[in-house]
Amino acid sequence: MTQKYSVLLLATLVLQARGVFSDESAEASPAEPQHSVQVPQFAPYAVPEAALWEQFVGTMEPLWKRSRASKQDQNEDRYDGEWAVEEVVELAGVAGDKALVVKSEARHHAISARLDKPLDPAQNGVVLQYEVKLQNTLNCGGAYAKLLTSPMTGEFSDSTPYTIMFGPDKCGESKLHMIYRHLNPVTGNYTEHHLQKAPVPPTDSLTHLYTLVIGTNNTFVISIDGVEKKTGSLLEDFEPPVNPAREIDDPRDSKPVDWVDDEQVPDSGATKPEDWDEDAPAMVLDEDAAKPEKWLEDEPLMVEDPAAVKPEDWDDDEDGDWAPPMVANPRCADADGCGPWKRPLKRNADYKGPWSPPLIDNPAYKGKWAPRRIANPGYFEDLAVYKLAKIDAIGFELWTMQSGITFDNIYVGDNVETAERIAKNVWKPKHDTEVALREARNPRPVEKTKSKLDGVLELFKVRVGDISASVADFYGRARHEGIVEAVRQDRSGAIAVVMAVGGLVWLAWNLVALVRFIVGLASPAPPAPVAATNAPNASPDATASTSARTSASYSAAVKRKTKKSS
Repeated sequence: MTQKYSVLLLATLVLQARGVFSDESAEASPAEPQHSVQVPQFAPYAVPEAALWEQFVGTMEPLWKRSRASKQDQNEDRYDGEWAVEEVVELAGVAGDKALVVKSEARHHAISARLDKPLDPAQNGVVLQYEVKLQNTLNCGGAYAKLLTSPMTGEFSDSTPYTIMFGPDKCGESKLHMIYRHLNPVTGNYTEHHLQKAPVPPTDSLTHLYTLVIGTNNTFVISIDGVEKKTGSLLEDFEPPVNPAREIDDPRDSKPVDWVDDEQVPDSGATKPEDWDEDAPAMVLDEDAAKPEKWLEDEPLMVEDPAAVKPEDWDDDEDGDWAPPMVANPRCADADGCGPWKRPLKRNADYKGPWSPPLIDNPAYKGKWAPRRIANPGYFEDLAVYKLAKIDAIGFELWTMQSGITFDNIYVGDNVETAERIAKNVWKPKHDTEVALREARNPRPVEKTKSKLDGVLELFKVRVGDISASVADFYGRARHEGIVEAVRQDRSGAIAVVMAVGGLVWLAWNLVALVRFIVGLASPAPPAPVAATNAPNASPDATASTSARTSASYSAAVKRKTKKSS
């Protein structure tokens, strides 16, 4: 029965999914614009006193330099992804507007630019704002920026020290990174501190604006498209915390051998009550039960099939004495039961089980042991975390499976009002035009009523698409970086691979079941006995003998069939 349900479920999913995907194909075809959209022409926007204001009005070089860092112990470039400064192709909200574009798929990319002037967060904080546009669907890739620690030396790579890392990333799940590096005054080493409960960035093809503001009171504000998404404290909302605990457990302390930490012990003075019967059974016969009126004790559960006829080719010498197959007794169908009636069991009210002494408070209990606390030798307190390391460059160091990631209108400085003016006068008109272009290209279809099954199948389709994308991304990463590194960096992709393999196994099993089901419908059924369910409280002897007779008859039939074919 389970196999039949699996077959029916598989067939339903295939037929319904076919309808869902075909409907989507019809709905997804772009419609002709119903009206024209006025697209503004690009004009440079002046931003004075910025550490960096980049609109990419000229060529990529000499300001922006691709990394020529080599792979470890090799002469090949580690970052083989291509970059270009070019006009936007997908939903261009400003005519003639150029941007920095990732051009390669499944490649490492790295590019950096020096600031016009160094930025010291200790003076007035930090403001980083830039636009990201995903011209192609992003399944796995980063779009985050790094503000590089001064002085930046050598070729830019993932080992180049940075002060702040901020921006969107997606590989399996989407998140907005916010990481800062803080100098530990005790060890002299830098520690990365990651934002907890980071916002989720959008992943459509519109231009989105990402803004990070770090104030001189240790606060931070993260905004997407001018809307605050996360605010908090550099001291409280990052992991690990900047300031360590004043005290720590003494690593040299250990629990004494005679320490007693059992709160309760069995009462040694307790004795088993005299009326406690450990041998009493848990279940006893129900003496109040009565045999149902329609119980037929003289009728067996199974009877010989009166319609059965001895086969003509039955050989008593080889096949044994022929006996009709057994079938369910038709007289038992309307009865309460057949065969010898037995009194049912019920719970024994006197049953108490094995006796054990009750627990009492342990007079030797000393409490839960914990190591003694000592002063933390690595303790320090920094209440001015905003005074991060100076910054003299910005870089994008990314791995991506898709091309078309676009960066534009990059502002690095310390003036919140300047960033707000850029958002209002540069990003907002572009974004509004893109929204209008998208609506003109894809007018909203007339909504149709969807059944609950349609909703389930749409969710199923989305999940399958997500898993397929994650598997493809994981495969690409594994090819370039090795399976171990791929698992370490993309755990969700590894899980997707396991899910995909499991799904394929399930699908194969159901396809085999479907074939067997169809073959079973087309083939005549062998002369097999009809099994009957043993009625409640009936004797098992009749069932056992019946099973033996039917097995013998069926075995004999198989032998005859084999004999004929040979």
